[in-house]
Amino acid sequence: MRILRIIPVFLLLSGTLFAQEKQVMPKLPVDPDSKLIQYREVVDQQGNKDILYDRGSEWLRTYYLSPSSVTKVQDKVNGKIEGTGRLKISFVDETGLTRDAGIIFYDIHIEFKENKYRYTLNNFTLKGTSRYPIEKWMNKEDPAYNSRWDSYLYQVDTTMQGLVKSLKKGMQPKVIKKDEW
Repeated sequence: MRILRIIPVFLLLSGTLFAQEKQVMPKLPVDPDSKLIQYREVVDQQGNKDILYDRGSEWLRTYYLSPSSVTKVQDKVNGKIEGTGRLKISFVDETGLTRDAGIIFYDIHIEFKENKYRYTLNNFTLKGTSRYPIEKWMNKEDPAYNSRWDSYLYQVDTTMQGLVKSLKKGMQPKVIKKDEW
């Protein structure tokens, strides 16, 4: 009897396709002072601080499966939400099976002011017996370099870009349709 083995070439994670062969390391945003990966932007958005805070809080509740486990600070008076998010990374092994590679923790900060908000995503670390900063994966000269690191960084970058896109959409005013009949 002949057995066919199908080896997947792609991995589906959070609705995004990741190629597992020879993954090119993405151009990650690195803070020039700390030299750490950081996604940060000030976004102009109509609304006072309280309205923007409410939208950000609502977005958080819809984006994360367990928002209470993510959120550490919810301060409407000072216009800020802070927390720690988690993201699973994985790889396809030599037999074609998708394997867990670990969990990445990251800090999320959203600050609100009149007609604008700022998000910051930083402090990306791999969970283990001790926290391992993922910036080490960017060093291809490291004797411990593993080609899977590029794929892991790609997964982090793609997920963070999706998070930012979702946040920006969630911060838009809700369109109220009038029921005219």
